[in-house]
Order: sequence, then structure tokens, then C-alpha cells
Amino acid sequence: MKVLLAPGRALLGGLLVFTLLLAPALALAAGTLTITCIDVGQGDSTLIQSPSGQTLLFDGGDNGRGTGVVLPLLQAKGISHLDYMVASHYHADHIGGLDEVAGGVSVGTAYDRGWQYGSSTATFNSYVAAVSSFRQQIQPGQVIDLGEGVTVTCLAVNGNDQVSSPYTTSTLENEYDVCLLVEYGGFDFFVAGDLTGGGGSYRDIETSVAPIAGDVDVYHVSHHGSYSSSNAFFLQTVQAEVAVISVGSNSYGHPHQEVLDRLDSYGSFVYQTETGSGGTLPASSLAVVGGHIVIQTDGQTTYTVDGDAWTIDEEPVSAAPLAMAPGLTMLGNSPNPFNPATVIRFESPVEGPGRLEIFDLAGRRIFAQEFVGREGANSLTWNGRDSGGQNMPGGVYLYSVRTGTHSGRGRMVLLK
Repeated sequence: MKVLLAPGRALLGGLLVFTLLLAPALALAAGTLTITCIDVGQGDSTLIQSPSGQTLLFDGGDNGRGTGVVLPLLQAKGISHLDYMVASHYHADHIGGLDEVAGGVSVGTAYDRGWQYGSSTATFNSYVAAVSSFRQQIQPGQVIDLGEGVTVTCLAVNGNDQVSSPYTTSTLENEYDVCLLVEYGGFDFFVAGDLTGGGGSYRDIETSVAPIAGDVDVYHVSHHGSYSSSNAFFLQTVQAEVAVISVGSNSYGHPHQEVLDRLDSYGSFVYQTETGSGGTLPASSLAVVGGHIVIQTDGQTTYTVDGDAWTIDEEPVSAAPLAMAPGLTMLGNSPNPFNPATVIRFESPVEGPGRLEIFDLAGRRIFAQEFVGREGANSLTWNGRDSGGQNMPGGVYLYSVRTGTHSGRGRMVLLK
């Protein structure tokens, strides 16, 4: 549900929240997650700022956009250090600016899909050289904890088992995309670079990812609104109220009219950074912001997009077991999706008694198991049944693992 308020601000339960920083030194409001879909023209770059102050940059636009757009934005926000940098894939309009950003601010960890770009380019080589000392390959199911309840989960990478290794075929670079789900309370944001959905000659990776993503609030539209992405099954599954398209003047016809029509038909209101060179929709269904698109939320009942207030369509998973202090290195579960059983893997800094809990999306605990964990690698098996031994229906489930004061969480899909 969209509630339009005064331009540039939204009234959230009596609290006035400004969606743009008024001065570089102004800190984020307590409890506010801010996602900035950066206007880098025909390219992609997204900055995530947790209420804890931790930051993650997903992609950096094309060559020159790092120094020309992303770094000035970081400077304006008073950010001199990025905790995480993630590259969706190795096309220039996504990684071209990342080496420039890495040269202007310090970076804790740079995640990407690993392997190599099938067609070695100067852009790819510059990126690797800039991040080599802190570069790591991201894994499906891996959770990046940004503190204060904000998690970023890698749902899929390198084709989500829909294509075969080695993952170095240049014509499949879009299929190899890293898919991220940002969660804060009941709010969900999905972003996946140029992830493909089977349009034209592209492989369909989206259909396998959609059930893992589940219902989201905001969908960062893949591939700038290209026909290659956003297939009907994906849109029907994620049911995003808001769709954000990062686009600029281009020779590809982005965003394609058929994609805009699909987004509209599945109930998504579209925000674009720029007009682009493709289709359009009536003002009742689309807004061209003409700059960065800022999303803010407290994770409870509402979020704002470019100052427009929206209602979160899913109640926050507010149960205390999913809000414990972090500390475990979650390695995801496999297989995922699964039937009838899956193995949850994690690494613990301590040994001792632990507890596994499984929740449905309404936050109801359906399964709990005590265990004795060990320092280092651990694995637990869930057979898709509740604590009474009854088989659970297919769907998305959340899991929480605790050993001592350390905890971690993840999301999995049970197939029936």
C-alpha cells in the first residue's frame, strides 16, 4: 500500500523521517536502515547502511563512476570505510567503478563470485588488482551480519546449479550473478545485478531463485529492466510492492516495455533513477526520480522510497531467538531447496551446548533441537518435520543456530 506524503519526507507514526541527509555529518537515525540505489547512469551500484553504522556496497557502476559518483556520495555521507564490497558479476557497468572506490576508501572484505571472467578485460584485471588482498569468494547461503538485526544473505551465485562449472563462459556472465537478500525486521530487499530469467537466449536462473527469495518488499530490477530478466514466475513469487530500476541513456532499449508491463501487472510500482531509452508507464505506476533512489525503514511497519511511504506487507519476525548477538559463521544449508532433508553448516568460535530453532515466515517456532557443538565446523540436519514429527508443508523457513552467546541465521526452501 502506497501513502504519498510531503515530497522528500514521510510521517511514520508521528516521527518525521527525512529521506535525504541534510549535511555530511548528520548521522543515521537510530534504528534506521538506509539503502541508496545510486544513480550511476547505465549501470548499477547500491549502498547499504545499517543502523549499527556498518556499510556494504553492491557494485560500483561503469568505469569513471566510482570516482565521479560513488566516492562523492560516500564523502557526502561521511563514509571513509566500507565494511563490505560485493561485485554481482564481472561486466564493466557493475565492477568498473569498484577499483576506483577501493582506491578512495578503505574496504574490509570484497566478495565476488570467484573464478575468472571468461573474456579477460582491462576492467576485470583492474578490479582484481585493487581488491586482491581482501578478496573472497561468496558462498550460497552465506550471511553477512551488518548489526542491529540487518542481515545480507547470498541466496545464489554462479547459476544456482542451473549451469555447469567451470563458471568461466563469457556468454553466461549474467547467469553467474550474486543474488542478495537484505532483511531488517519484516522488510526485505532483493538485488542481483543482471540475473537472467530466460528471455531470448539467456538461461532461466530466476525461477530457481524465486522460491528462496520469497515475498519481498522491494525488488531491485535485474539487468536495468531488460527482457532477459524479471520473468512472470519470479515476479509472481516475490510479489514486490516496489520495483527500482537503475538505468541511463543506452543503446539497448532499457527498460524494455514488456518488463515494465509485467511489473505493472504484478502490482509493482516502479521507481527509475533516470528515464532510460526504452518504455514507460503512466505516472500512476512509475516515477522517474532523476537521481539516487533512497529507501529507509525501521523494519517494523513502514518504509519510504524517495519520500513516499509504504506499508511493510509482512509482519517482522520479532521473536527474540532471531535477534541474538551474532558470532557464528553461517555456511548455509545444502541441498537448498530440499526434500526431504537438508544439512545446515556453520563454524563456531566456541564449543558447548547449542540450540537449533526453525521458524515459519509468521515467526512461529515449529521445531527446536538441543545439541552439543564443537569449536570449528559443525553440521545439523533438519528433516522437514515439526517438533511433533509432523511433515511441514512446502515453503520458505527461517533457521536460527545458537552456541553459548553466539548465533547465526539463514533461510531455506522446503519442496513438496
